[in-house]
Amino acid sequence: MFDMQVWQLAVVAIVAIVSLAWMSRAILRLTLSPASGQGTVRKATAIESALVGGVVPEGAQVFDGWAYRVGARFAGRVRIAVYSDRVAVAGPRVPRGLYQVWVWVQGLLLALVIPALVAAVVLLDWRWLVAAIGLFIASFGISFAGAGLWPGLGEILYEQGHPKALEFPRVSISEVDIGKGWAKGGFEVVLFPYKAGIDRMSEGLAVSFFAPDEHGKQVRFAIDLYTKEYARELAEVLESEGVDPAA
Repeated sequence: MFDMQVWQLAVVAIVAIVSLAWMSRAILRLTLSPASGQGTVRKATAIESALVGGVVPEGAQVFDGWAYRVGARFAGRVRIAVYSDRVAVAGPRVPRGLYQVWVWVQGLLLALVIPALVAAVVLLDWRWLVAAIGLFIASFGISFAGAGLWPGLGEILYEQGHPKALEFPRVSISEVDIGKGWAKGGFEVVLFPYKAGIDRMSEGLAVSFFAPDEHGKQVRFAIDLYTKEYARELAEVLESEGVDPAA
């Protein structure tokens, strides 16, 4: 299976290096891009937690949706509260270290599928094709399992019904999109085999944007709303900068 001539080994090695570098660059961009500001994590208020008795402050708006498992690390049902000068996103959230391991493992396994396919062609060896299929199944399984487990894991961290809220200034929000923009920032590479299908599901419903997290990194938020009208309303609110707290 590994009996290669020098030129065959060189071809497969070059493809492997390029593929792994391409994936690694995308994941580093996803997890380590610096932001111009920094968000704050705090206990969500009653209204941000969607608890009975919570009253929306005058001038504020709240939106409910379902979070994509992108860089902001929210998973499951979330609520976005938009105030005059800031935005708070509350809901189940995956621990940073665990999330990064999940992304790296599925991403690198997926990247290795490409050189395995090249080896199958160069060597005309069906065993490399089986290896490529096995790598793809492993990557898909880790991706699917993590996406399914994150909401429950995040809810373990609730405090008496209150999730954590990530708060950041409205002026720090950028690149608001509806639809396929959910994958910006690195996931267009990490999930490239599935992106077209998710794009179709997100069309007109998924509102996404960049904002700072509590570590000063620029991360992507992506929330699937219940109707296209609801999604347009949230996107319009996020695109308006509100009141500058420094003014």
